Amino acid sequence: MSEVFPASNKRAEIDFGYDGPFGPFAAELSFNEADSTVTFVVTRGSMLDKTETCSYEASMITEGIWLVMWREADGLTVVQVQDFNRGLVTSGVTTPDHQLVQINGKISLL
Repeated sequence: MSEVFPASNKRAEIDFGYDGPFGPFAAELSFNEADSTVTFVVTRGSMLDKTETCSYEASMITEGIWLVMWREADGLTVVQVQDFNRGLVTSGVTTPDHQLVQINGKISLL
């Protein structure tokens, strides 16, 4: 089994479609292995062009499936299961006002 995070030092696109709990939403993520940061840019939705760099952790669940976590400056937390085998992502988000939201979408490496 390869224990190298597939998105390490790469960009990934996450597309949550148009009908999720946040409305239309997509983002591009850039994972930097050297300092364990992810920089995201929202590319669709009400937070269009929001950009932030956060520390992240990635742990392999099984070949091609990873648990990835980060916390944003406003307190929003993200826990994702990124399935590179099937191109799917499931995200658990805790909003700054303590709401728990699950959102499902697609992930692809760019």
